[in-house]
Amino acid sequence: MNQKYFIGIDVSKGKLDCAVILSDYSIVLERVVKNNDQKIAVFLKALMKKLKLESTSVLVCCETTGIYNKPLIRVCHEMGIPLWVEHALKIKRAATDMRGKSDRKDALRIAEYAMRYQDKKVLHVLSDESIEILDTNCKARQSILEQKVALENQLREAKSHDPRMYKQLSDLFRPLLKAMKKSLKDIDQKINDCIEQCPSIEKNVELIQSVPGVGKVTAIQFVIITNNFNNFENAKHLACYAGVVPFANESGTIIKRPRISKMANLKLKTLLHLAAMAAIRTKTELKHYYIRKVKEGKNKMAVINAVRNKLVHRIWAVIERQAPYMYKEEFLSM
Repeated sequence: MNQKYFIGIDVSKGKLDCAVILSDYSIVLERVVKNNDQKIAVFLKALMKKLKLESTSVLVCCETTGIYNKPLIRVCHEMGIPLWVEHALKIKRAATDMRGKSDRKDALRIAEYAMRYQDKKVLHVLSDESIEILDTNCKARQSILEQKVALENQLREAKSHDPRMYKQLSDLFRPLLKAMKKSLKDIDQKINDCIEQCPSIEKNVELIQSVPGVGKVTAIQFVIITNNFNNFENAKHLACYAGVVPFANESGTIIKRPRISKMANLKLKTLLHLAAMAAIRTKTELKHYYIRKVKEGKNKMAVINAVRNKLVHRIWAVIERQAPYMYKEEFLSM
């Protein structure tokens, strides 16, 4: 499907800078719209009416900005307008003219990117409501957990260096820590309830945990990030998104060792690293692989990254087969 009009949108907290261009790069319209559902819907409806457009002849493109994208995503899906949410660094690297910086120029660059690379577009897929609820609860859990750890660290440092300060902080922090523990317990119950209410999510979480080194937190994040494995084509695509695939690093006669890209989901990459560290301590072929490669003189971090990559492929395999991971007998007695 080839679109004729391309709408580049620079998203910020309070407003959207919009630029509409044609395939010949000519600017049709530039507008600034408030970042809420009502104003965005009014703008898009007026634009479609003015230019006598159908939803299929338009492509909206914006950068990933987290929660600030939500109103635009909701409106585009309600109106049936194709939406492409692209990584900001990809758009920046593809820009031909980087002189000057403003929200207006950014909107034009995004529109030009959408037009130039329309054959490579990846249209946004709306996440299932269960995934959205699960994601919100997990983010709340992580936020409370980080605050709890910060308070406990202060108490521990005060206890070892200043008993008087420790007593004061202990009196202040005790009710907070108690409330946080209760909140974490309640959130954990909500997460479990959400998983149990959706059989496909529950089964996938169980299957992922069958892979060596992978725990429940990592399994849940895989389900959330992949939209229950609906947003990725294959294991290689997912591994690339997680930042565990090494790419060639060559130029002319200079040939360096392959390097992993920094364009990755850092949360997923961190969880995979922890899973890999756990996996190489288990009695599985991954431990055998790690020991063998290190003995061969391979860089330890490079081997760990290879284990992370293998974990992604194993996770994908158990989901694709809808069967738990099969351990190899010869490694269980190591």
